[in-house]
Amino acid sequence: MLAEVLRGCDRLLHLRAEINPFLRIAGLGHPHSGSGSDVLDAGDLEGLGADRRSLLDGELSLEIGNPAHRVDDEERFGLDTAWRLTVQWPRVDWQPQELAHLATRTLRQMRSDTGTPSWERYRALLIAELRRRGAAVDGAFYDGASEASGGGAPGEVLVEEPPFVSFGPWRHASAQDLCSRPLVVKTPSNAYRMAFLRALFPNARVRVIHLTRNPAASVNGLYDGWRHGGFHAHRMSEPLDIAGYTDHRPKDRHWWKFDLPPGWSEYTAAPLPQVCAFQWHSAHEWILRELSQGTDHLRVRFEDLTGTPQVRTATFERITRWLDVPMSTSFQRAAHGDVAPVAATVKPSPGRWRSRASLITGALDERIHAMARELGYGSDGEWI
Repeated sequence: MLAEVLRGCDRLLHLRAEINPFLRIAGLGHPHSGSGSDVLDAGDLEGLGADRRSLLDGELSLEIGNPAHRVDDEERFGLDTAWRLTVQWPRVDWQPQELAHLATRTLRQMRSDTGTPSWERYRALLIAELRRRGAAVDGAFYDGASEASGGGAPGEVLVEEPPFVSFGPWRHASAQDLCSRPLVVKTPSNAYRMAFLRALFPNARVRVIHLTRNPAASVNGLYDGWRHGGFHAHRMSEPLDIAGYTDHRPKDRHWWKFDLPPGWSEYTAAPLPQVCAFQWHSAHEWILRELSQGTDHLRVRFEDLTGTPQVRTATFERITRWLDVPMSTSFQRAAHGDVAPVAATVKPSPGRWRSRASLITGALDERIHAMARELGYGSDGEWI
């Protein structure tokens, strides 16, 4: 939610989605990185070699920018869409130039049919045409799709994790933008990569927005995500035996979802709520370790982003002051609750975790409660 609000501020730069696909392209995803988890440090970047480092830098530089309101360069749009499709469906035998032409023709078709662009309509038209041509693509794996996938991952090899980012206009950053505007890199597993990111952007001033949420609501959200038709992150060589997950989604038994913290192998046969609690604790443990070294940071509670209009307004004013950006329209809309869910499995609602309270609280041991207290969360009777 917060990342989507930040996307609406044209003083900030972004990636279209997470950084993970670029790391995988460069050979820095699990298991190829050799770290055994999502952990990356400066040594991993130094060990890339000139060719892979050039590939990583080049692809990132072509990605950074802002959401736009319209497509001004149809040829560039076609190339961008073709690239995105190749990382979403890497096992399809694409012809990139032909794919780019098709993406552009579909854009023109949509404009001639409706006059007003609808990017959901564009995606539907493009996916339908690709399927007509025999490409094994499935629109159900895209963020915002009307139905979840019937079971299993999009393929045995993934570069981008589903739900896939959809297609739409994008303004690419200029050289001046790259020198003067902050870049927001929103990826939860970056909690394990801070040293790597400092090495990747050696001239940058690295600052952290530390987003927190009470453990019960967080574990509940992760629990829903594991049981959802997306969020496949790491294909394991051996099947998992996670009660509540592999029995619910047997076609996903080889797929670990969300972050892969150090120590994950001890949880391959644990109940799903315990796996989710482990992921929540580990991410905060690593980011607190980073912040203890003096990293400039702002802690933001998810509960304050979804509180009363007064609380939301005060929270977004605090964020914009820290970022030194104006309280623009996107922040004002968010302060009044006008933010569409992104990659959400269930519509957010206060205290939703209480519908399965016994399942969730059973996974919250003293270590979890201690971390919650350190993050400013008291009795679970106050958690929403």
